[in-house]
Amino acid sequence: MEISEKGAVSKRRILISAMSEFAKSGYEGASVNSICSQNNISKGLIYHYFSDKEELYLSCVETCFNQLTEFLSRAAKALSGSISDKLTAWFDARMDFFANNPLYLGIFSGALLSPPAGLACKIASLRTPFDQLNISVLRNLLTSGGLRPCFDLDSVILGFRMYMDFFNLRFKDAVISGVPPQQLLSEHEKLCRMQVYVMLHGLLEDGREESGI
Repeated sequence: MEISEKGAVSKRRILISAMSEFAKSGYEGASVNSICSQNNISKGLIYHYFSDKEELYLSCVETCFNQLTEFLSRAAKALSGSISDKLTAWFDARMDFFANNPLYLGIFSGALLSPPAGLACKIASLRTPFDQLNISVLRNLLTSGGLRPCFDLDSVILGFRMYMDFFNLRFKDAVISGVPPQQLLSEHEKLCRMQVYVMLHGLLEDGREESGI
């Protein structure tokens, strides 16, 4: 095995161990000592690849969002059928990823719903491709459904992104209080799907409105 291959294996082992620790204890509660003692990894090996706990955590977040975005990019290309069909398939794909990759679940939940205050900007940068993919799918749904002339597409998307930032804050206390990541993500995705559906189809039966906008 080449030295570079050994290095990749060692780094991957550290990341797997760190993800488990960060998912269990959160960023503040996790420690490099725990990662070492629970997984038979020397502290020297960790610091050979990562300068400190912050860099290690951000590497876990980056790996999670990169893998998720790559998976969902393939799912986005396969979306077909009605708007409801596409919407269902999109959220099903998101849940399928975590069902098949439970290691990333705690990292994703913490980074998305309750990022460490001092790292929020860096995490936002790391998740940019994921956010852009979500916006791309939303844009596709809006245009394929025929947006009403009174609405501007970019303004609708901006408003939705602002709303989702507020929406995600609803789950911050749940993350902090230790609600299991699977339960947390299931509730988040269910409500998020409903909000997207409401935005696309409205609330009033048969499209009736009290007044125009």
